[in-house]
Amino acid sequence: MSGEEPEVIDLTGLDENDSEQDDQEDGSDQDDEEDSGQSSDDSDDSVEVQINSDTRSRLYLSLAALPETQVRSILNQLIEQVPAVEYALTRELVTLKRKLDHHDYERHLERCKNCYEEFDTQLKKRNNECSFHPGSLEPDYASFPDWDEDVHGPIDNEETRRHYPENFIWSCCQADGNSEGCVHGVHQSANAQKKARVAA
Repeated sequence: MSGEEPEVIDLTGLDENDSEQDDQEDGSDQDDEEDSGQSSDDSDDSVEVQINSDTRSRLYLSLAALPETQVRSILNQLIEQVPAVEYALTRELVTLKRKLDHHDYERHLERCKNCYEEFDTQLKKRNNECSFHPGSLEPDYASFPDWDEDVHGPIDNEETRRHYPENFIWSCCQADGNSEGCVHGVHQSANAQKKARVAA
């Protein structure tokens, strides 16, 4: 037998290095998970938002269904985050309202001769604020297949127009009675001609 002593290998330093390496790997895995979670949270920002008449209609419906407190909360957040929203609301609810509430301001309401809506003649006119049909609303008799005028009354009258506007057609554009006006412009005072005569 050989008289050489067996070689002793020190494993204490190796254990410490392995432990540190494991800790680093665990930390790396945790960082990867956090980065993954963060990218998941930020994924909503990359969603494309389309704006059109359909989405606008859906937005109006959603707003109508929201509680008033939630609407106020959303507006408060938008005021804080979007300067354009703050500007628009300040102009509408603070600046213009202050002018309307000023004691020197007197409202001059008149009815539009075209769309029959009331408007303030002292305020600046806006394009397309008025919408109306210049033609007459005629009955579409084909839409009343089972209508018996002896039983239900005459078709061509104001009451039937109010109850069944979809069964009437505008002579100016051939749209039904529920359609928006085919002519757009600014409000016109129904008393304009009368004022002109008085001035003359």
